[in-house]
Amino acid sequence: KRIMNKSLYDISWQVTEEEYRADSAYSYSTIARYEREGFSKLDKLFEKIDTPSLVFGSMVDTLLTDGEEAFNDRFAVMDLPDVSDKVMTIIKGLWNLFHDKYRKLELIDKEIISQACVSHDYYVDSKWKSLRVKNVLEGAEYYTLLFLAEDKTIVSSKDYEDAAGCVRALKEDRVTGKYFAANNPFDNIDRQYQLKFKGEFEGIGLRCMADLIIIDYDNKIIIPVDLKTSSKPEYDFYKSFIDWSYYIQASLYHYIMKQNLEKDPFFKDFVLKDYRFIVVNRYRKCPLLWEYPLTQAITDLKFGELNNIKCRNWRTIVKELDYYLKNKPINPIGIKDINNIVEWLNKI
Repeated sequence: KRIMNKSLYDISWQVTEEEYRADSAYSYSTIARYEREGFSKLDKLFEKIDTPSLVFGSMVDTLLTDGEEAFNDRFAVMDLPDVSDKVMTIIKGLWNLFHDKYRKLELIDKEIISQACVSHDYYVDSKWKSLRVKNVLEGAEYYTLLFLAEDKTIVSSKDYEDAAGCVRALKEDRVTGKYFAANNPFDNIDRQYQLKFKGEFEGIGLRCMADLIIIDYDNKIIIPVDLKTSSKPEYDFYKSFIDWSYYIQASLYHYIMKQNLEKDPFFKDFVLKDYRFIVVNRYRKCPLLWEYPLTQAITDLKFGELNNIKCRNWRTIVKELDYYLKNKPINPIGIKDINNIVEWLNKI
């Protein structure tokens, strides 16, 4: 067998995750968030999103690709108070703001707690004011635990068990198990996790970090793979694909990777296949593989029996977004002094 004489890692963007996140180039998450939330939310585009589902996805990613030791460096498994995810998110936000001043949640002014609830759309009606504060204070133990965790992310024992169960299911499944198998030096196939790449489109900087890339040296094939932990059953992933604009991720990542491959004398002859998604639900744990055959489309697309599912190409979106962020207009593109209502209704 021919020995692998160049690693894909060699042509990747070799920076830490912190450096990657801080870079000004556009990522899938920024482009897709703008596409979902629109012009009116441009001022909130770069606010950090920290939800329980994102944390759970990170747990599975870390356990699967980096192992138990890396998991313990990032996460602290603890027994948590019995409060909702929304309440925990509110408490964490309060801790971020006030932990230098107040060691206990109860010391924070109730009016501030109430306002934090409203900003998170939690019992926003004024008649629920005392109830929302009471519910948050019932999670006071979580505020204290955040001090113990220091810079680690706190997760519950149940979350850890579910994440570990998802990893086992992914590795043991007849189809997905092959993707996450250990590298075998004799089959000339290399699996690379979390490789980062930079690219550009019409002078606009782009970046991506791929969950998994499989390099088949004998057949000169490269398969890009993204792992998704979904709240929907695995068989409903096509709905999440639209809800979270994963078509943007697939096409954007493929474009950036291909741009890097084509510049390299060794990898330029390799075929970069369409994007594949491996999906697992934390409760069902029945992984499925989904492939996106329109990964390389360069125009806007329409799906559905009535062509009513409109998917704009990332090229269209990123040019629009870049214009807005650089020029900061007060109205969206196309809005004039006098506007035709029918024309705008037909854009819906």
